Amino acid sequence: MKTHLVLAEDNPGDVFLVRRALDTAGIAYDMQVCMDGEQALKYFAEAEEGKRSVELMLIDLNLPRHDGLEVLAELRKCPSLEQVPVIVLTSSDSPRDRERSFKLGAARYFQKPTDLKQFLELGRIVKELIAGPLPSPA
Repeated sequence: MKTHLVLAEDNPGDVFLVRRALDTAGIAYDMQVCMDGEQALKYFAEAEEGKRSVELMLIDLNLPRHDGLEVLAELRKCPSLEQVPVIVLTSSDSPRDRERSFKLGAARYFQKPTDLKQFLELGRIVKELIAGPLPSPA
């Protein structure tokens, strides 16, 4: 079964790298790419109405129209999407961005590396989030 992912990312090179990381990790997925914050918000509205499926979100912080933090804040206002895991993707090393992302409910904060091998680590992180939490020992 494929996982329904939404990637809010305006850089085609980074979209390619995300796909490469997911493929390398062996993840079966359908991915909707939103090139700006406005497209992402529209997609969430359709998902909230039951017209779209979202199981995992990857959001770049530096999006045109609405930045990633605005998108994340709006996502968390949608009752049916508030539990969807979100990975924030960014080139920012700012502790403030990291803190704000986690306060808004991000599951992970992934700083985009310049090295392809390090970028492929994103696939492992996505795989972990898809698998969900480990069951508690009985």
